[in-house]
Amino acid sequence: MNPVNRRRLRTLLASLLVAVAVSAQQKPAISVSPARVKRSDSVLMTGTGFTPNRFAMSHLRRPDGSEYNPLRLRINERGELVHKIDTTMLDVGAFELWVEDEASKVVSNRIQFIVEE
Repeated sequence: MNPVNRRRLRTLLASLLVAVAVSAQQKPAISVSPARVKRSDSVLMTGTGFTPNRFAMSHLRRPDGSEYNPLRLRINERGELVHKIDTTMLDVGAFELWVEDEASKVVSNRIQFIVEE
């Protein structure tokens, strides 16, 4: 194989390795506990698979479909985040929650929790 073709092959292989590494990265995922809560109790949201040592935007949709202003959260060195949601001032009903990784622009799964009287 001539030197030009050898360089092209190396470049192609390097590009392929980068593509595989990027696609193997874990998509951000969040969960809440508990999924049903009495008003004035707290909901704990945890997330994994985010870009380490960066920030994420947490989105919360009300039962009427409107959205609160997004909240900026810090991601730790392991790509994890934790946020305690105080339900004292929340309406009764189902809330939808999702988080966007600011660095990668990847959005987590969407989950719901329910606030009861």
